[in-house]
Amino acid sequence: MAVYLLCEAATGCSLFLAHGLDQIGQNTDAVRGPVSDLNRFAKVVKLTAFCPFQSVLDDYSQCVAVSEGRE
Repeated sequence: MAVYLLCEAATGCSLFLAHGLDQIGQNTDAVRGPVSDLNRFAKVVKLTAFCPFQSVLDDYSQCVAVSEGRE
């Protein structure tokens, strides 16, 4: 089963495909280690997609849409 991670930053949204993090919801300590170190993070995930925000208003509206479950 593929595990994807969605990361929202000031520049836009990134979608990563995770390798070896199958139990992401069951063991947060197993995930925290690899994602806290950039070198280990690069070995565990692969960037699948990036969508930059066009403006601050676009960033805000996307944030609201995700929090409300619309996107």
